[in-house]
Amino acid sequence: MRTILFDFDGTVANTLPLIYNSFRSTFLQFLNEHYTDEQIVAMFGPPELGILENMIARDQLEDAVTHFYDFYTAEHHRVANHPDMADMLAQLQKRGLRMGVVTGKGRRSADISLREWGLASFFDVVIAGDEVAQPKPHPEGILSAMEQMGARPEETIFVGDSNYDIIAGKAAGLVTVGVTWLPVTQKIGSFQPEPDFQFSDPQAFLDWVGERARV
Repeated sequence: MRTILFDFDGTVANTLPLIYNSFRSTFLQFLNEHYTDEQIVAMFGPPELGILENMIARDQLEDAVTHFYDFYTAEHHRVANHPDMADMLAQLQKRGLRMGVVTGKGRRSADISLREWGLASFFDVVIAGDEVAQPKPHPEGILSAMEQMGARPEETIFVGDSNYDIIAGKAAGLVTVGVTWLPVTQKIGSFQPEPDFQFSDPQAFLDWVGERARV
């Protein structure tokens, strides 16, 4: 194993609560309606801007987009990422593994989170949801990241917290890893389909990566 591609939200960054709160605040402000986490998750698929375009009237969209990203940025100052994530990524980087991100979130919000939580230096490539024609569960983003990194399928794994992550990883021909180590993930119940491996603890994942790297 030489390359690890990660999903972002709920996988290496505990950003899902921030996303929920940012949409909730925006919808309350511009629609005067309260949306639950479950209702917001049901909107996932397009990047944040696409969701806002689907929900907000055109004459209010610009103000709503500004509100969303201002709120999202501020949430990073109020909430810290899970400390195990930066430690895990630092250990993987120290071992010489190359890492990338393939996320459904838009480039603007991805850059905010990578910057505000100091994660950008760990990743050679970041593919955002608004930079692909076909988002996950289609493998386009994964295949694009692999091409940019010169990564071979037999030496690459894909790690994520949702069913779409596992479907996309399998479609790209990669070993898939399902993770539930952050407090909030997109998974409800068991993974469908089942990943090749599953971890709820980052140290166990690190140990497993160490074993595979020696093979």
